[in-house]
Amino acid sequence: MNRLPILLIATAIGLFLGQTALAEPAWGSNCLACHNQVLDGVLFVVGEDTQADPDESATGATDRGVLQVFSAIRGETKSLQAGLAGLSLGNTYAVELKRFRFPGVEAGGQLTYAADCEWPEWGESAGYYTDPFIRYTWDSGPAVFDYEIGIESDAAFDYYDVVYAVAGKLAGSGELFYAEQHFYVQVMPLYGDTNCDGSVDVFDIDSFVMAITAPSTYAQTYCDGDNTQADVNGDGLVDIFDIDPFVEALTGG
Repeated sequence: MNRLPILLIATAIGLFLGQTALAEPAWGSNCLACHNQVLDGVLFVVGEDTQADPDESATGATDRGVLQVFSAIRGETKSLQAGLAGLSLGNTYAVELKRFRFPGVEAGGQLTYAADCEWPEWGESAGYYTDPFIRYTWDSGPAVFDYEIGIESDAAFDYYDVVYAVAGKLAGSGELFYAEQHFYVQVMPLYGDTNCDGSVDVFDIDSFVMAITAPSTYAQTYCDGDNTQADVNGDGLVDIFDIDPFVEALTGG
């Protein structure tokens, strides 16, 4: 398995969901090869932090326009939520969080994934990051799915195109259906957290002074060679012009 810097945990109505599916299609296969009925408007993002249209020109990623964004910082466990609506009585379904194999859209950064597109044979122990034992039925299953991703301390700053996908079976015709909703997870610096411990507080003062006076030593000592979080005003430099913004971040001003 590839090693990329993020840990994925998923839950649906309070269950821990991490069991590996029994089978999956060959990498690159199209989900619609099996799920030939596409449903619109049944899956949506809940509780996003903002919206954004990042610049994909440097990486050649697909330009998806403005999408919902969940913002996360290094070392944080970030909650994501998907909602499901409008299915018919008796439809069976499962919801998946996927696309963690793909690089970030602005800088080509990468995230660790628990898996991507683990699709069992119908009726086998399910993957999809929902329940590891059963598939859901619309008259009795959940309509909201919660996921948590733990951002590692060295995760690359970038926008990551992530997808909620739902796949299932129509009760009436037996036809397999599919729908998906793209959104971004943005890993961003916590400016002022100059010791890279996930918070801005008095313990950042010494490291901030070092970042200005001895930047190479600072980067090696505190933040794995990266001085981004000490560039509090975001101008690409760590210098005296970061002092006032650092004080504001420190005091909550």
